[in-house]
Amino acid sequence: MSKSVWITMIKKDETQARAIYTTVAKYGLGVEGHFWKDDLENMEWSGAVPEIVKSQTGLWLIVGDAEDFSPSVLQGLSLTALTVLAQKGGQIPVMVLADDPDAVTALLPAPLAMAQVFAPDNPALGAKMTAKANLPLKTVASDYRLNIYALPRVGLWLEAGPAAGDWNGIIVGAAGAGIDALGVGPAGDIPQHSTLEYPLRDMKLSLGDREFTAWAVRNNLTQNDAVYVKIKGNPEALIFGPFDPDAEALDVYTLPLC
Repeated sequence: MSKSVWITMIKKDETQARAIYTTVAKYGLGVEGHFWKDDLENMEWSGAVPEIVKSQTGLWLIVGDAEDFSPSVLQGLSLTALTVLAQKGGQIPVMVLADDPDAVTALLPAPLAMAQVFAPDNPALGAKMTAKANLPLKTVASDYRLNIYALPRVGLWLEAGPAAGDWNGIIVGAAGAGIDALGVGPAGDIPQHSTLEYPLRDMKLSLGDREFTAWAVRNNLTQNDAVYVKIKGNPEALIFGPFDPDAEALDVYTLPLC
């Protein structure tokens, strides 16, 4: 099966889109894509996920000028990248075409840090896209599991847990957003009911220049369990990990989204 490229055009420029589609097709790659809709409230970012996770999609190509990568656009792209990683079971190559590659590279948050940024007139662009689209899916080693669920009319949910070992207690927090609900249950399925041990709600934590709202419980998580959190609003960064209320410092994972 020949590989295809999914193109995300941040700016609605049909002339540029046709030119890039033509370039990609010239190298024998399938090509599909969309114009980005910057609407976090309605989770419009999630619409591209089913296309990017298809087995034939070998490369995600994002196109935009440096000024197009606003914080809200980066939040949506980051959530897309995290969801694709979890659903596809590995990291798909990501390339960005931008007028100022250095400026865009400096803007990209952690979920997009693996992306390579090129100018649209790079003479080796076609060869690079072909090579990347045909790479095998890259397995990403991590100490944690993370998935994002964009559920229409329900909300944005985060699932997290240890990749190995146990978390004796759990904390999850968001910057720029709140938490509506938290549950603990088997990995891969949001529980209908959950018993929480010694829950702590709406704690305020400062890490760097961000303030997080966090919830914590004393439940134990194994690699077969997960914590599920409903996010209220549009998170700018996430924290999650084991929680020991008696520890002098928190040892958590921090994930900026913009």
